Amino acid sequence: MVKKEAEIREIIEYYAGQKEAESQENLTAMLREIQETEGWIPAEACSIAAEKIGIKESMLACIIKLYPSLKSAPYVHEILLCTGERCQRKDSLEILAAVKEKLQTDKEGLAKDKRILLTTRNCLKKCSTSPNIYVDKVHYPNMTKDKILKLIDKLRQE
Repeated sequence: MVKKEAEIREIIEYYAGQKEAESQENLTAMLREIQETEGWIPAEACSIAAEKIGIKESMLACIIKLYPSLKSAPYVHEILLCTGERCQRKDSLEILAAVKEKLQTDKEGLAKDKRILLTTRNCLKKCSTSPNIYVDKVHYPNMTKDKILKLIDKLRQE
C-alpha cells in the first residue's frame, strides 16, 4: 500500500468487525472506502482484507470487476473498444492490436506506464458508427487506427 497505509488498515479492521463481514454489500463498501483513501485499490490492501475477513482474494477481485467504478490500478484514462461483429468487419481487431502494441498492455489491459487501461466489450450498441471506442466515457465513432494512436499520444501528454 502506498500513501495511507494506517488509514487503509483502519478501514479494513472496521469492516472486518462488522456482523456480516463477508457480505457483498459490506465488501463493496470497504473497497469503495479504500479507493476513496488511496485513489485506487492496491493488491496489498485486498490481500490484507481477505485475510482479516476470512475470504479468498479472488472474491474481492470479482467485486472489483463487477463494479466499473472500482479501480484495481492507478490508471488515469480508460479506453473501451468494441469487438462486436460489425466493428470487427471494419477492422476493430486490427485497431485493438495496434493499441495493445502502442500501450504495451499487460494481461489485465493496463498500459506499461500504468496511466491507461484498455478494455473491450463484445458490442457497444452503436453499430451504425462502427468501429466504436470510448475514451474516458466519451464516444468516438468511426474510429481508425491512426485516429486512436494520435488520441493515445494526446492522453499521454496530459
